[in-house]
Amino acid sequence: MNLIAQLDHIVNRSPEQTAIIFGDIQINYQTFHESVGRLAQAFKELGITKGDRIAILLPNVPHFCISYYAALTAGGVIVPINFMNNVNEIMHQLSDSEARTVISWHGFHKQVAAAAAAAPFCENLIFLGETIPQNSLSLTQLLADHNPIQEKTEIYPEDLAAINYTSGIADVPLGAELTHYALLDSAATCREMFLITDDKHTISALPLFHPLGQTLIMNATFIAGGTIVLQAHYSPEKLIQTIQNSNTHFMAAVPGVFRAMNNVTKEETELPSLKYCLSYGGKLDADTTDRFEKKYNAHILNSYGLTEAGPLVTCTRINRERKYDSCGLPLVGTEIQIRDDDGNILPPNSPGEICVRNSSLMRGYHNYPNETAQRLIDGWLLTGDIGYIDMDHYLYVTERKEDIILKGGFYIYPTEVEKRLLEHPKIQEAAVVAVPDPVQGSEVKAFVILKKSEEMQKQKVVQHCRETLAVYKCPKYVEFLPELPKSATGRVLKRHLRQASVLDTSENK
Repeated sequence: MNLIAQLDHIVNRSPEQTAIIFGDIQINYQTFHESVGRLAQAFKELGITKGDRIAILLPNVPHFCISYYAALTAGGVIVPINFMNNVNEIMHQLSDSEARTVISWHGFHKQVAAAAAAAPFCENLIFLGETIPQNSLSLTQLLADHNPIQEKTEIYPEDLAAINYTSGIADVPLGAELTHYALLDSAATCREMFLITDDKHTISALPLFHPLGQTLIMNATFIAGGTIVLQAHYSPEKLIQTIQNSNTHFMAAVPGVFRAMNNVTKEETELPSLKYCLSYGGKLDADTTDRFEKKYNAHILNSYGLTEAGPLVTCTRINRERKYDSCGLPLVGTEIQIRDDDGNILPPNSPGEICVRNSSLMRGYHNYPNETAQRLIDGWLLTGDIGYIDMDHYLYVTERKEDIILKGGFYIYPTEVEKRLLEHPKIQEAAVVAVPDPVQGSEVKAFVILKKSEEMQKQKVVQHCRETLAVYKCPKYVEFLPELPKSATGRVLKRHLRQASVLDTSENK
């Protein structure tokens, strides 16, 4: 069984069931399935064979889902790419994955065409939209010109299905290879855990190019025969309106979405259909959680995961106690160990590296065997995250291993400093990183975003920290930014901050 076989089963069972809602458009499973078959046949006639890479750079539109499932049907390997990437980032992922075909929206054609021209394997450029560049194909026309595929490619559970890129551990994004079995197993686990059934609607507040958007929102919904509600353009007001209009039951989002929805002041904000939400990609504070649940009467589930693990690892259970600082309990079928630097398993409440084992793990990084060997050991994924498990088996994530600051022999956890910074009424966001220091080895640098119309001197930031923190933990350097670099799920990219840091010790004098 795989995602395509499961889709066939749903179509045979409930062909008229609505699969996708996109604005005023509703697409049932029969129509969706036919579109998938038409595009799969087009791929076949373009010469795409089993194992060929097909990159997808599309927003949350029905054609993302069609392209994704058509690629799998044709035996291809999906390469979802963040359409907000620059030309060099797109070119790297096209080249590294050896993508032969790129599917994109016509509005991205300049950066996509430039990236594809520099990628040695790209042969087919397919665009969605009214304006199709020269020497390219129209996705809409391909769907119209082909009949559904008759001879499907034989697919085995261990066959490669997707390469999802992550920037977690290297200077360039690495492609995590996921098999057909891993995709189906992860989707099936999410379907069971979050009670996704054929009468439930889920909304795509996460981009579908992100692994969790694919797994939890798209794949889990489709294998359940449920309905996915797509939203191409995000705003908190638009999201609220879409949930109201579509009778949405479940939403997964990054912490920033919940904060933004809390700040919506319009009168009509009731969401009677929304029952459960999942917060992913960073810590959601208790105050935001409480405000959201009181305002919208929907329960938020905290979670933890990473691309290499399928991606979801832990989550607060719907029917179990919630601990605000925890990321919840391991998913069914997932094992977690906390290990020290020598690989020894640590007892409860002892911080160490979080190690994960489940059936949804990547099989390795594409083209990076050394990095694979460092992260996958004896069937376990060494996540690079630091955390601990309490006596009730709840996981707490405290820090990225690479983000811990070693200053003069003392370990400093940036989250502790960031928490103190955020207690200042003028500070909106903050990120703390290590920067080189000739005496201490490393020093503490804080990147700060002030709230709108606020002003603050750098020394005042340092003084605020010294009121409650030990002196050695306080920032020596402070830099104000208009915004922090973030991933698609809102995770602050501290590697970028470290690389961009240029120390000027006179700034803080």
